[in-house]
Amino acid sequence: MNELEQMIATYRARKDELDRQGAYFLSDITDEEAERFSKSLLIMAAQLKGRGPNPTITVYVNSGGGSVGAGFAMMEMIYKVRRDFGVRVNTVVTGYAYSMGAIVFQAGDRRLMGHFSTLMLHSVNWVVSGEDTRIFKDFQKLATHYQTLIGELFAQRSGKHTGRWWRNYIYSGHDRFLSSQECLKLGLADEVCSFDQCYPASSAPAQPSA
Repeated sequence: MNELEQMIATYRARKDELDRQGAYFLSDITDEEAERFSKSLLIMAAQLKGRGPNPTITVYVNSGGGSVGAGFAMMEMIYKVRRDFGVRVNTVVTGYAYSMGAIVFQAGDRRLMGHFSTLMLHSVNWVVSGEDTRIFKDFQKLATHYQTLIGELFAQRSGKHTGRWWRNYIYSGHDRFLSSQECLKLGLADEVCSFDQCYPASSAPAQPSA
C-alpha cells in the first residue's frame, strides 16, 4: 500500500469511527449535502439504537446557509430518526450558522453554541420563473408558506414571542447577526460555553526568559 492509499484508508477509518460515535459536520446546505446528511443520520441512528439510555447524535454546524428546501429535508430527517430510533440529536454551532444553517440548528434536542459562535437571520433570496402574470403570485405564496413555518418553529423552540413576532423579526429586510449570548437570551440556544469554561489558559509552565 502506497502513502496515498494509506492516507485514504486512515481517513475512512476515522470517518467510520465518527459515524459510530454519531458525529456529523454540516457546512453548505445543498440538495447533495441533504442526501448525504440523511443517509448518514439513518446509518448512525441504526448503529446507536438501544446503545445505552440516551444514544445521541451530534450535528456540528459551521454553515453559511443554502437551499431552504434542502434545509427542511435535513430537519425532517432529524425528526424521523428521533421518532423511529429513539435517539437524541443535538446541534452545536462551532463557528457560524447563517440563514438556513441557523434554522437547521433549531432542530436539535439541545442547541449549544461556543463563545465565538454567531447566528445570522435574514430574509430569504428567491429565484422563481414562469409566466409574468403568475410569477408574483407564486413567489408570494411560497414566501408566505416558508415564513409562517419558520416563524412557528422559532416561537416553539424559543418559548418566547409568537410566530408572527418571529416572522417580523427575521424578515425585517436586513441581516441580524446574533452573538451566542444574544441567542441565549432570545431562546435560540440552550447552552453557551463561556470563554473561561471553553478556553482555559494553558496549563503548560511558562518558559524562563533568557
